[in-house]
Amino acid sequence: MADRPAQKLKALFARRADGFSHAGIAVMGVRVGAAGLALAAQVLAARLIGPDGFGSYALVMVWLVLLGHTATVGTNQLICRLVAAYRTQEDAPAIAGLLRFSLALAGGAALAISGLALGVVHFAPFGLSPEMTLLATLGLLIVPLLMVQDFLEAIARGLDKPILGIGPAMFVRHLAIISGVGVVFLTGGSADAVTIMGFTIAGVVVSVAVQFGLVRGQLRETIGVAKPVYKVRYWTRTALPIALLDAAETLFNNADVLILGLFAPPEIVAFYFAATRIAQVLGYVPYGISAATAQKYASLAARGEQARLHQLIEYATVASTALTSVGALVLWAGAPALLSLFGPDYTVAAGVVPILALGLVAASALGPGEDVLTMLGEERACAMGFLVALGVTVGLGFALIPNWGMTGAALATAAGLTVRGLVLSSLAWARLGVVLPIGMARIGKKRAVA
Repeated sequence: MADRPAQKLKALFARRADGFSHAGIAVMGVRVGAAGLALAAQVLAARLIGPDGFGSYALVMVWLVLLGHTATVGTNQLICRLVAAYRTQEDAPAIAGLLRFSLALAGGAALAISGLALGVVHFAPFGLSPEMTLLATLGLLIVPLLMVQDFLEAIARGLDKPILGIGPAMFVRHLAIISGVGVVFLTGGSADAVTIMGFTIAGVVVSVAVQFGLVRGQLRETIGVAKPVYKVRYWTRTALPIALLDAAETLFNNADVLILGLFAPPEIVAFYFAATRIAQVLGYVPYGISAATAQKYASLAARGEQARLHQLIEYATVASTALTSVGALVLWAGAPALLSLFGPDYTVAAGVVPILALGLVAASALGPGEDVLTMLGEERACAMGFLVALGVTVGLGFALIPNWGMTGAALATAAGLTVRGLVLSSLAWARLGVVLPIGMARIGKKRAVA
């Protein structure tokens, strides 16, 4: 009897769960490799330009991520979900129409957001320094490219080829920074935050070109010469709450750095940003699992295969929690050594790494709420959950950061992650009858049978 739980867990991981094992392991392998490159790129950049310069670069990059993802106006999740469903239905015309509609909508939004942000940088009354103005201007020019990168990744995920979408974005961009910094070191030249931004832009341009070439071939096989069919009203009605969700999620993921930047000097932002990059390694686990499973939730639901759907969700939750828990322990022990790679002063942020890691473990244990709700048609409920979590994070951020600095930012983020998981798992149970938290899948199975 004592061996039964272990046997069940072993049996759970032995199952392929609708092809999750191979795809999930491959995607996580790409993410782990990319995490190593990203860490190397950021360490080299921090060493080269110092804490002040790295803090300014990090703050601009956070804004670029926020604006670039917001510019997709919900089309990335819409594409991932509906391309998978339309493929199941063999509806190539709908796929062709969806992609044209999404590119037009997101492209227009990206250009508008980029232009508006440039206007704020150059004409707002708060007055940035000349160096910060140049840095922000260069970065904002690539917001449309960041949107295209998300667009191509969503297509690849919808086609069940996630590596084609995330591989170029993850590897090429960081390799460009590493190569650029290496040249500066070898030639004995000098560099600043603007130089690193230039390397980043070059990496984005090349990665988008590679990504386009890879995804285009797969897309041709799927839609051929199908004449586009448009369902504009349905797509727009579905995309708008997802757009709200994306904006809330991206702001939620970066609120700590943005609020810290309001109260702390650039070097403190640099120290905290380095700590978040180390803790972010844990986030690659649920991301990799999501890239391999999210589109499968939509496909299984479209085919009415509820038993396999519940099994896959259970598998994803257990795998994500187990791997993030192990990783959290490793990062907790290794945080001082890892932060010292950025520079000796960065070790002051070692105490926030375990706080951030604990928040990520809690989020994993509460299940893939965002994927389940979004892929199964409850995107409005998902957006509501993220807004609640965002409110908690921002509220705690403004309450804690002025007095507690980096520790306050980490506590606000960990609390927000936990609240988000609780709200999304509650909504999944209430709206779909799906139980997400680890160890509670049997409840959902009983309800499904009933």
